[in-house]
Amino acid sequence: MEWAADWAGIEADDVHGTLPLNEWIAGQQQPTIKQLEKFAKTAGVPFGYLLLQEPPRMELPIPDYREGFGGPVGEPSANLFAVLNQSIRKQDWYRGYAQDHMLPKVTVVASAAKTSATAAAEDIRTKLDFEVQERFGNGSAVRKHLIDKFEEIGGLTVVTSMVDNNTHRPLDEDEFRGFSLVDEYAPLVFVNARQTLNGQIFTLAHEFAHVWLGSGGISREDPAQRSKSEIEQWCNTVASEVLVPSEDLKERYPGMSRLELAGQLKRLSEVYRCGTLVILQAIRRNRLIEFDDFESVYDAEVQRLASHKASEVSGGGNFYYNQNYRIGARFARAVIGDALEGRTELSEAMRLTSLRALNVFDSYAKLLGF
Repeated sequence: MEWAADWAGIEADDVHGTLPLNEWIAGQQQPTIKQLEKFAKTAGVPFGYLLLQEPPRMELPIPDYREGFGGPVGEPSANLFAVLNQSIRKQDWYRGYAQDHMLPKVTVVASAAKTSATAAAEDIRTKLDFEVQERFGNGSAVRKHLIDKFEEIGGLTVVTSMVDNNTHRPLDEDEFRGFSLVDEYAPLVFVNARQTLNGQIFTLAHEFAHVWLGSGGISREDPAQRSKSEIEQWCNTVASEVLVPSEDLKERYPGMSRLELAGQLKRLSEVYRCGTLVILQAIRRNRLIEFDDFESVYDAEVQRLASHKASEVSGGGNFYYNQNYRIGARFARAVIGDALEGRTELSEAMRLTSLRALNVFDSYAKLLGF
């Protein structure tokens, strides 16, 4: 119980009154079977785990590429497992749906497995209508554009900051930024929305790279650090090239070279509609500026951005419109439509969409046009 509570981030005060956790651990009381089942559900662990002699070692079911940010990765949290397992269930369901409806395979999956990062980035920009001259709007508009276009070509997306619409189970941006589940019928990209919009945009591009490569996994990418994984190195390079194409930057930069660095970053971020840290890396990578101490310059920009972080992190908004991000519009239309036609049980559709109340499910279905 101590292990399960710690793993799930449960404090005794959180369940006080319904589950006497402290008394159980101290041996002052014994839980009933029903209480133990309730605790297992609250902690998000299989009931049988609580009966083992030693706590189990939890292993991720997909490759773990988490590095960066200087600190240790640690054992995956209950929240990470929850959103990962939920996404796997979604993908499994949609694969069957796509095959039953004879939908075509998603051709971009593994299409860049034998190409350069630059060529892969160019193809991503082309397929997602994301050339520099086609970009518009603020960070929210750019994020929406990338999500919509990826779903148009057959992909699935989930962008959320919590587990199952539960504000008491927030995701940790320092634990992971995103993950990708690669499948020829149902490639799924998950973005941790606890980070800033600019961070989410880079994560989208990074996870798209995983799909184009045909190799999924979970990431905690940091463009400032060279990953030990060749796959992560490749995906980071692709993401940077998607957002800031080198050839375009080399042509555009001379007109901004007279500005101070802060002015250059501001102007270029308005052109490329992405974060200044990605642009700073691109300037260095293309040797447009020879930095005496790049790490100090980069850290200073990180600190500057940190002071504005609270206003940049996405959140709030209309609950029902947010479901297009938290569930994914393509997936939601498929599963709700299938349920309304009687092919998928309503209870299963509600479980897959994390919409617990029937009136909420109905209201969201109406928003989608059902």
